[in-house]
Amino acid sequence: MFSKFLSGINFIARCRKYGLGLWECPNFLFIVMGVVTIVTMVGTYFLSRQFSDEGITIMSVTVEAVLIVTIGSFVISGVEKVAEANILKTEFVSIISHQLCTPLSAIKWSMEVLETEREADCKFSEKQKMFLGNIKKSNEQMLKMVTDLLEVARIDQGRAIFEDKELDLSNLVEESVAGLMRSAKEKNVQISLRIEPGLSRVCVDERKIKVVLDNLIGNAVKYSKNGGKVEVGLKEENRRIVFSVQDWGVGIPKFQHSRVFEKFFRSRNDSRYRTDGVGIGLYLAKAILKHCGGEVWFDSEAEKGSTFYFRIPVPAAKNA
Repeated sequence: MFSKFLSGINFIARCRKYGLGLWECPNFLFIVMGVVTIVTMVGTYFLSRQFSDEGITIMSVTVEAVLIVTIGSFVISGVEKVAEANILKTEFVSIISHQLCTPLSAIKWSMEVLETEREADCKFSEKQKMFLGNIKKSNEQMLKMVTDLLEVARIDQGRAIFEDKELDLSNLVEESVAGLMRSAKEKNVQISLRIEPGLSRVCVDERKIKVVLDNLIGNAVKYSKNGGKVEVGLKEENRRIVFSVQDWGVGIPKFQHSRVFEKFFRSRNDSRYRTDGVGIGLYLAKAILKHCGGEVWFDSEAEKGSTFYFRIPVPAAKNA
């Protein structure tokens, strides 16, 4: 606890992290403002005790106010600089994602043409098939990553478009599991599916909720150990559809639980097990579910696995 407190007041490290000089760094300026306020208040008290002239007291209070306003202007300037850098970063991610989508889509289309329209007498060797399979898999991973980055940029800029409609979530869960079976087989991970019959329909954006399902189930497979298992569940409780996905993989250390849904966050276990990804899947899932009126949470312990949940309310019209 004490080490976390010391880390919190280590403004020099925080200023370096943000790439700001001391007089541009809000952390340092807030400390300076606090010290100046305390010193001037104590000074004003002693001056008022020493001198009975009201003018001196008023002058000291005025000086205090001027100092606080001056430092406050530096704080505002530092915050504006950080905010501007964040805007530029989001715009950069958006532009780059747009530019990458076109060539990656072209590669995907070319691969599909090679697989489906090659001449009958043109046969690939096993080695060529392996190379083509690797290219296709890598391209799909890159295209998904770029698409997710583009969606994050749209959400951050308030430009995300949601086309909500009523649908059966169980069908999308089955599609997502089916789409991840190849990845599961490569790691010898078994996926079991438990869907409660007769579930109510929910009102969501089909494409975006599919992103949520792919990210949550995909993470469970990715962070499972070879030969492990993943359990996917879907049920209805109190007019809410509850989704769960459990794995017995690497888990997340407790001290990092509060940061799991942060943008670009990756736990230490990620780097240790050399998993791919940039840490935006859970951030994206939380943002999408928030729009749906839903919520997402998890239980996890390092080396024992994780269980992620989300729930979405059933439309009010269905309560009749």
